[in-house]
Order: sequence, then C-alpha cells, then structure tokens
Amino acid sequence: MADAVISVPQEGFFSHTYNIFDRCEECRSCKQDYAEKCTATTNANCSCRSGFLCSNNMCSKCEENKCVTGEKPLRTGLIEYSYQCKPACPEKEYYDAKMDICKPWSQCNVLGLGEKFPGNKTHNSICFRNDGGFLQVTLGIGFVLLSLTLLMLVSYTCMKVLRKHKAKDNPIDIVTVSTNTCDFHLSKEESGLQLFIQDESKDINSMAPLLLERVKTI
Repeated sequence: MADAVISVPQEGFFSHTYNIFDRCEECRSCKQDYAEKCTATTNANCSCRSGFLCSNNMCSKCEENKCVTGEKPLRTGLIEYSYQCKPACPEKEYYDAKMDICKPWSQCNVLGLGEKFPGNKTHNSICFRNDGGFLQVTLGIGFVLLSLTLLMLVSYTCMKVLRKHKAKDNPIDIVTVSTNTCDFHLSKEESGLQLFIQDESKDINSMAPLLLERVKTI
C-alpha cells in the first residue's frame, strides 16, 4: 500500500488536520485587530480596538461604542449583533470610573446633612453641614411677613388718598325736603278739581235729609 500524501496548506489557508484531499479553508479576515493570527491548523480570531464593539459572532466587523461613562452596552442577536446603552449601575448608585465599580450614593439626610448636589449615574451626592438652616428659615419668614405688612400699609394709604380726591371732585348736594304740606303748591287745574270735589260733598250733605223724608212718606 502506497504511503498517503500529506498536503500542507498554503499561506492564507488552514486545515484542522492534514489530509490527502488538499481540503483547506481560507483564513478569516479581520477589519481591525487579530486576537490570534491564522496558522496552518487554526483559523484567525478577530478583535476590535478600544472604543469599538464586535458586530457579529466572528468579530470580523466592528462598530463604535456609543455608550458614555456610567453606561454599558447591552448586546442583542446571535450572529449579527446590535447594542443598546443601559445604566451600568442600579438605581441610587454611581459608576466609579477609576475603580471600575458601582458605589451607592451618600445619603445626606441620614447623616443629618444638607444635600448640595444629588447623585447621578457618574457622580456621588455632595453633602454639606446645615448649621444655619433654622436661622435662614426664620429670617426668610420674617422678611415675608414684613413685606406683607408694608404692602398692606401702602395699599391702605393709597385708598385713603383716593377717597379724599373723589370727595373733592364729586361733592354731594344735600336736598332738604320739607314735611309741611302747606309748602307744597298745586297747579291751577289741581286746585280747581279740589274745590269742585269740596262743593259736591257739601251738596250731597245738604240733600241727605230731604231724601230721608221722602223715603218715610213712601
């Protein structure tokens, strides 16, 4: 039996095992960096430079990492990858870039301090001593009350001055009404009507006895 002929892959090709059929595969081409270069028996492994992410499972393509400090890329897909930026730390924690870990925010109110700056995803809370807080609140309330008092005083003074000006510009004429009926004078027509009524009443009174006698005789 003749000896088997061993075929060695050419440069740029590889084969997992030497074989007699010269079945070689082309080495993988990487867009940016090579994690491992291609050899006669192993394929190349690709990688991306800092600031870039693999776009597929072979990492033969790379895309820019658009996440900022305090965020991390969340990968989706099995063969072709896509990314979404998510917070690197849980709620009420911030990302310490120097130590590359998440730390909880300082609870200023628990420490009995005032909060000057609330924490975010990249910075811790900043606290300060609130020794003069009560005094500041008291002074603030006093200032508000004083302002309201002055405002009311000015308003009252203005209203008083306006009333005086109105009284001078529009004097009220007082008309005296006489209660004596003799002071009222009737017109000629009204006077004549009154005299006529009085005469008629006199005639009726004088005729009343005559009418009574006539009734009796009947």
